[in-house]
Parts: sequence; C-alpha cells; structure tokens
Amino acid sequence: MNQQQLEVPVVLLIFKRPDTTQKVFEAIRQAQPTKLLVVSNIPQSHKTEDIQKCQEARAIIEQVDWNCEVLKNYADTYLGCKERISSGLDWVFQNVEEAIIFEDDCVPHPSFFRYCQELLDYYRHDERVAAITGDNFQLNQQRTHYSYYFSRYTHFWGWPLGEGLGSTMMSI
Repeated sequence: MNQQQLEVPVVLLIFKRPDTTQKVFEAIRQAQPTKLLVVSNIPQSHKTEDIQKCQEARAIIEQVDWNCEVLKNYADTYLGCKERISSGLDWVFQNVEEAIIFEDDCVPHPSFFRYCQELLDYYRHDERVAAITGDNFQLNQQRTHYSYYFSRYTHFWGWPLGEGLGSTMMSI
C-alpha cells in the first residue's frame, strides 16, 4: 500500500494478546494510515499476569514510526468485552465518520486496506450497504464477477464502517 497513503482511519481494538497485537500492528504499519485510533480494555485488578500482557500490548502502539495521528482510548477499569467494544466504538465515531476496524487477532491481507478504502468511497452513500467485511464463507463459490458480493449476513472480522452506509452487508 505504499503507492498512496491510506486515508481511511484505522481502529485497533486491543486487550491482553501482545503476540497477535504485534502481527496486526505490523500489517497496519505497512498500510501507514494517517490516523490510528486504539481502544483497549484492562483486565480485572486481581489478574496480574493479564495486566502485564495488556501493558505489553499497549506498548506496541508506541512503535508508530510513520506520519500518523494516534488517538488512544485506554480503559482504566475492566469493562468486559461487550461494554469495552461498544464504548470504544462510540468514542471512535465521536472522532471520525468512518474507519477500518481490527481486533487484536485479525491479521489483514495487505490488499484489505485498499479494498476497504475503495469500497467505502464507492458505496459511501448507497443505502443498501450497512457494512463492508473482510470474510467469505462461500466455500470458493463465485457469486459475482467482482472480488466481493452482497449479503444480508455478516461476520465482523475486519470491517470498515461509516455513517453513510445503509443496511446490507458486503463481503470480500
């Protein structure tokens, strides 16, 4: 993705998996987004080993070595998975209108960033589209002559979202 810098902000949801966080971060580093928003939960206070792993995952974000605005939303008390993702995404969309979202165990193919940016541009105001996702459970069946298809179902493993998207899912 070095030909053109990624303009769509990227969100990274992290917790206590520094090994997988590092792999996802390396993929993001290759895409070099101009804005990176990081949402982190923290383990319960009695889980000292998990707290250390969470701190290691958070430290990975300090490796940003390209021209990028980094915004962090780190919880200081344990919120649980559902609440942390929900509150984190609320914060994200208070700061940006659209974003490509990764969890800390979702390593994207390098082409996924361009795919997201292009399809967000193309379908931004198409009310048929609610989300664009990066998964395909079609068992190698070709649904269209494009590299993606429309579906009424979605699974969120890498997903760009924006305010202008409508109500149908797209998958790669």
